[in-house]
Amino acid sequence: MSDDTRETPSGEAPPSPKNMDRMWAYAKKYAEKSGTYLHPDSAPTGVEGLARHVDLLGKPLCPCNFYPDPQAEAKLRRWI
Repeated sequence: MSDDTRETPSGEAPPSPKNMDRMWAYAKKYAEKSGTYLHPDSAPTGVEGLARHVDLLGKPLCPCNFYPDPQAEAKLRRWI
């Protein structure tokens, strides 16, 4: 899924393989439960952003949202 040697467009290191695997499992399970489908091209997706947030904050904050203070947001439970 993710090539560990590449950098993201912003120059950040990629998320850990462990969290990438966890977030892919989450996304697949969510799609199955909700009756939706994942895009067949598994190139960089929101899953990568979720995994990066788990690495940085300990919580999978949605990478599509802007958080003025991501650490404070991670402590709230409204993102679940």
